[in-house]
Amino acid sequence: DGKAQLAVDLGQQLQDLHGAMQRIADQASRAGRVVLGVRNLVRQRGQARERVSAAELLGAVLPLIHLQARAGEVQLVSSVAPGLAPVLCQRTMVEQVLLNLARNAIQAMESVPAAQRQLQIQVRAMPREDMLEFAVCDSGPGIAPEVAAQLFTPFFTTRAQGMGLGLNLCRTVVEQHGGTIAFAARQPQGSIFTFTLPTGGDVPLPDEEAQTPRESP
Repeated sequence: DGKAQLAVDLGQQLQDLHGAMQRIADQASRAGRVVLGVRNLVRQRGQARERVSAAELLGAVLPLIHLQARAGEVQLVSSVAPGLAPVLCQRTMVEQVLLNLARNAIQAMESVPAAQRQLQIQVRAMPREDMLEFAVCDSGPGIAPEVAAQLFTPFFTTRAQGMGLGLNLCRTVVEQHGGTIAFAARQPQGSIFTFTLPTGGDVPLPDEEAQTPRESP
């Protein structure tokens, strides 16, 4: 009996050791992804900024957002106000911010009935004529106040597999461009994430055309 118990204890210790090693490996992998993400962000800082219309920025990411929305049974509605001046930005970084916010919004609606899932992405001029506002709205259950207070904190996440850097990096990108990013509750339910970017000139680009809201099932 003693030998049998010893074998059981040894087996449990080996299992615990294997679990601890796996957690260490997971943390090392996580740290590597974090370092890579930050390094890429720093590298992007040196890229030249260009004047890009809001329609171009949104149009570049809409196909991917549409695919993700369709997979999540989410209705997508997007609109760009007419006559907007172009923004001065590193377009790849701003497109990543839009993708990140849209992906978060789609994930936030997983717990609500499919018929209620709607993602809205809107771009409009701010009262300050030299700023545009991008808004990403979902119809999910909303965000608890204690979670909302930590949304932009590095490494804070409510997802088991999340790295907790998405919104923090979004804020870094937006602030590097001279804008701000914010969160608000949406009525009757859901969340609204907005960020602003400075315009790169008072005259719209030739291809900046008035766009009517577009929908996809």
